[in-house]
Amino acid sequence: MRLNINLASQKYEDVRQFYVRWSTAIILAALLLLLLIALAVTNYTSSSQTSARIKELKETIASLQKERAAAEAISNLPANHDVTAQKNYWNAQIRRRQLSWTQLFNDLQKIMPARAFVKTVHPETTPDHRLKLTLEIVGDTHDNGLELVKKMEKSERFRGPAISAEGIEKDQKSGSQLFKFSIVTYYTPTAPPQRRATTGEGL
Repeated sequence: MRLNINLASQKYEDVRQFYVRWSTAIILAALLLLLLIALAVTNYTSSSQTSARIKELKETIASLQKERAAAEAISNLPANHDVTAQKNYWNAQIRRRQLSWTQLFNDLQKIMPARAFVKTVHPETTPDHRLKLTLEIVGDTHDNGLELVKKMEKSERFRGPAISAEGIEKDQKSGSQLFKFSIVTYYTPTAPPQRRATTGEGL
């Protein structure tokens, strides 16, 4: 009769399998650590570049503002008063000529609600050289003004439209009731096409 007797003091374990599992876990943890380090380095580099770019832009803006202040100080000197006044006058005339009435009414025609029309248009140039329009719109219903403002907000030509006043008037012909709106908006016309320079060739 043959007896199998285990004389070991502890339970038998597969040491090889134990080391394989722990080695795999350590390798995965090391790869994850390397990935996190790479992400951290990338974020740090990107953040450093962004900070440097922001600093550069701030310095450029500060330099331009300093140059502008110096130029304004020279323009405001009593000796340059007449020249500055003439410059402002001609700059205002040039900005006014940039408004094409044909283009403006074409742009308005594309977004004007049905049975509504423009009664008056008052353009003006703001101190920051923007073209501001005050439009008086007349329509059959109160929704005409609201609809026009919504369409202006989606347009590429009009910016910041808002109803500044509204009222009711009677049509002189039919006697019917009309709704009148005063809309204030900024207008950005398209740039006029550049003319090709003419030469004496072929003349």
